[in-house]
Amino acid sequence: MAHIKKILIVDDSFNNLLLLEDLLTEMSYHVISAHNGIEAMEKIESENPDLILLDVMMPKMGGFEMMEKMNEAQIKIPVIIITAKSTEEEKHKALSLGAADFIAKPVIITEILEKIEEIFLK
Repeated sequence: MAHIKKILIVDDSFNNLLLLEDLLTEMSYHVISAHNGIEAMEKIESENPDLILLDVMMPKMGGFEMMEKMNEAQIKIPVIIITAKSTEEEKHKALSLGAADFIAKPVIITEILEKIEEIFLK
């Protein structure tokens, strides 16, 4: 039997979490969620996700800070940044920190699903 892919969604917006959780659960992914980078780092330790969907602007620890911590700890899990701040500068920073991809909010569901599939097919 194929391994069910585990996706960690990190976003401080309850509505965004709910939308993505419902969608990805329907697509047969195992979904875990966190509301900030600190909570997400704990979930990475305990859950070992296959992919992380990561918001940038969050309280306590934002997405870029979390990616820096992941790099320091040598955690090699693909990250798709999902952010409302979709400037070239933000995109460059995300990719330079090792993000696998970058999606601007408001998200287009088909785009998220395509990016997830691309990563899991690599």
